Amino acid sequence: MINRIRRQFLTLGLMIGFSAASWGQQPIIRIVHGSNAGAPQDLMLRVLADEMSKATGRTVLVEPKPGASGQIAMGLLKQAPADGNTLLAEGTGITSILQLPGHLHAWTDFEPLYRVQLDPFALYALPQRFKDFPAFAEEMRTKKDHVRVGGYAIGGPFQLVMMQLSQKVKGDFSWIPYDSGGKAISAVAGDLIEGAVSNVSVAATFTPRTKILAQTGETRLPQLPDVPTLKEMGIDLVKYHWRGFFIKKGTPQDLIERNYAMIKAGVSSARFQQYLRETGTIEGTMSRPAMAEMLAEQARNDTQLLKQLKMVN
Repeated sequence: MINRIRRQFLTLGLMIGFSAASWGQQPIIRIVHGSNAGAPQDLMLRVLADEMSKATGRTVLVEPKPGASGQIAMGLLKQAPADGNTLLAEGTGITSILQLPGHLHAWTDFEPLYRVQLDPFALYALPQRFKDFPAFAEEMRTKKDHVRVGGYAIGGPFQLVMMQLSQKVKGDFSWIPYDSGGKAISAVAGDLIEGAVSNVSVAATFTPRTKILAQTGETRLPQLPDVPTLKEMGIDLVKYHWRGFFIKKGTPQDLIERNYAMIKAGVSSARFQQYLRETGTIEGTMSRPAMAEMLAEQARNDTQLLKQLKMVN
């Protein structure tokens, strides 16, 4: 109750700081992202954009621009003027995908703005094939690369998490890339592959046809109380798939700060907080310097993992 009241006062303060009148007749804000329409990121952004619009009186549009592992959307931000009216929504994969051969951009091409959401990684499987995660781990130890695990992209965070997990249990697997996590889970449901790495936020769509054997969060989630964490099973792997915003480099500081405040007002809204609870995800708000530091450390770690996969030198 106290936290809810505090959040309401915070949101009110942010909205007073930039009321609809203070924004005046401002241009439309575009949020471009590289996921498909209806993907977890797209759904989250639509809820958030609506709350951002309510806070400022500005029109906020969400534009899916899938393709090239998000690099088409990235290119649109680079082409946009540094006027604060175009935002790029990206996630964990930006520091690994943009290290792979043939990448079109560098993650340092973009100015970190706001980390919005944390979504634990989750391993999906058929309940009739695998009773629990130890059974899946045993399969990876005995059948090794005959165990097929699917997920979004090659060299992205889902493959890297699965590689780390297989190392922790001393097993192996073959990675089957898909152009969405949902398609990988559907392949599991069709008994085409043994497992899929995606996020907990899509669990409602794919259960009871599939089952989450384990998730990578710090603790169990109230929305999924029966899904164990890897940590509680003695596996030292706590990771979250984060989603957030970038803005064009060279954008004036006052516009950066205004956009940060606008996003924070949307994230702090009662509706968005309810959305986080319903999807089993967590607010990821942090300062801009902290986000920049997180990205630099993540990029260093990704380099080492990609080297292990022999994807980079």
